[in-house]
Amino acid sequence: MRELVTSYLSAAISRRDFISRLVALGVSATAAQSILHSVSNVAHGQTLDSNDLGYRLFEGTTGEALAEQLIASGVKYVFGNSASQDASFYEALVDRPQLKYLITPHEGPGAAMAAGYIKASGEPAIVMQAGVVGMTNAMGQMYNAWKEQIPLVFYSYTRPGTSAVGRDAFEEVPSQDDMVGPITKYRWTATRADKIPDTIRRAFKSSWTPAYGPSYVSWYMDFDGQKIRTEIIDQDKLDPNMRVRPNPTEVERAADLLINAERPLMIVGDEVYRAKAIPQAITLAETLGISVVQARQVHTNFPQNHPLWVGDLASVDRLTYPASPDVVINIGDKLQHSGARLIVPRNTRFIDMRLDAESIGMVLRTDVPIVADVAYGINDLQSAIEDRMTPDLRTIAKDRMVANISYRERADAQSALVSKNPYWNDSPMLSDRVTYEIAAFADKDAIIVDDAGSIGRSHSLIYDPINGRERFFYFGAHLGTGVGTAAGVQLARPGRQVICLVGDGTFIFGPTALWNMARLELPVITVVYNNHAYCGPHNRVISQYPGGRMAQTGKFVHDYLGKPDMNMASIAKGFGVQAEVVKNPRQLKMALGRARKASLDGKPYLIDAQVRRTGAGWSDDPWVPKIS
Repeated sequence: MRELVTSYLSAAISRRDFISRLVALGVSATAAQSILHSVSNVAHGQTLDSNDLGYRLFEGTTGEALAEQLIASGVKYVFGNSASQDASFYEALVDRPQLKYLITPHEGPGAAMAAGYIKASGEPAIVMQAGVVGMTNAMGQMYNAWKEQIPLVFYSYTRPGTSAVGRDAFEEVPSQDDMVGPITKYRWTATRADKIPDTIRRAFKSSWTPAYGPSYVSWYMDFDGQKIRTEIIDQDKLDPNMRVRPNPTEVERAADLLINAERPLMIVGDEVYRAKAIPQAITLAETLGISVVQARQVHTNFPQNHPLWVGDLASVDRLTYPASPDVVINIGDKLQHSGARLIVPRNTRFIDMRLDAESIGMVLRTDVPIVADVAYGINDLQSAIEDRMTPDLRTIAKDRMVANISYRERADAQSALVSKNPYWNDSPMLSDRVTYEIAAFADKDAIIVDDAGSIGRSHSLIYDPINGRERFFYFGAHLGTGVGTAAGVQLARPGRQVICLVGDGTFIFGPTALWNMARLELPVITVVYNNHAYCGPHNRVISQYPGGRMAQTGKFVHDYLGKPDMNMASIAKGFGVQAEVVKNPRQLKMALGRARKASLDGKPYLIDAQVRRTGAGWSDDPWVPKIS
């Protein structure tokens, strides 16, 4: 009987066949009609036992079914730049106000906005694009989501319809979903209209099962508006709830290594932030007196004002302090390498605790692998260490803390010398001076979206993700991320001040989310560090050819963005955002005051801060190649 009902609901058999097969099973014709009536009512959502098993049967258009499944999957916002081929979905949204469609003028910043919302809220979202042409515009941010392990679901329809496949039709690409294979956890094209909700469920299930990552789904455009009978299932009935406790044997081994270490080091990563385990990480660090660092990640995962914080990590063997660690424990850091040098040398004892089991041992030699939800992992490790702590070990931990405090005092004093730079009050400004003023201006719990990695800042804000400022960093590094991310973060955290720091080069890749800020009244303050150049590529090229022809002649073809200068304030005004250009520290301070007033009124604001180009080889009048 159950298989027969399923066949009817999936449109595999007609009503007539359903009645006939019931009768063949010995059911009377009257009873068969009653069963059909009951099943049809459930399919239309007219009866639903809310004591339920987390699913219901639904009959309606494909657009209605998509909307119902997105709601069941916990989605509140759809970030879209789609087209008429999703018309039935738009129609369905009119009567489902709990599912909000945010139109984005460009797919890339739209996807960055969705990713920013997920990072800041921890809630699901979906990005919709128009066919393969929209999908390819969004792929840069899909790459970022893959690198950053963000559980973002992407959708675009497949052209042409089922009847015209293989005719080299408009926008047709063979195996469209294969294009995104290397940068998604899951990809699938539904080949039946009634399988659309199932395809959506699997995408969210895959993306939100650790290790997180993006998924991509599609279906043929002529499915739009078709009447289907299908299932809608709540996402929590599919979630494997991977709150995994660690192997006790590995925890004991890790505890033994750490308490016997002379120069231990702790690396923290984004899994600590996502598991809300920062307080536990602090307790563990204080128990051992262990120095704490972080390799490149999205979030700041340990308070930078804590005496055990040492700083950012490129590789363990390049640390100034502690020098030559003998035991390193990684807790939840992805440990993305930027070259051949290993972050943790082969000859260093290494404990790797992550829920991302696939990454453990993939690159680094590991003495103690601990697969666990890091909140559980830290708690269990803390208990094992407490069991082993003696008065002598506690004295050693205190001595390490004192030594770390001494190092921090010296490092902080060195950092403070940034204000002694002879160009500190100049125009155009030092990027360090701009950041210094922003740090003085920002709310104590401000969220900083940092997409300005190549502007040469040595002075930075201090982040405390528990009691102070948070940072959302452009870990993935596909340009054009910052403005969209900031809009999404502000959408998720409406009561917090959000400041977007962005270089002029990356700003130009993705300014369209400014329009979303204006339309949705997202009061983000955006500061563009505008040096009219790609300074990062400039300086890296010079380091490769320090005495080369470019350096000798001053002819750099790849880096200068002037003649004419781009006016970022004018661009912002074109999207409906108040903006101004500032050239010196006094103007910057006044502009920040106006930005605060605008944000308190619920309006975004942009400051185009003119900053000095840094590095060797720049002239006051850079050479520009001529085409004739």
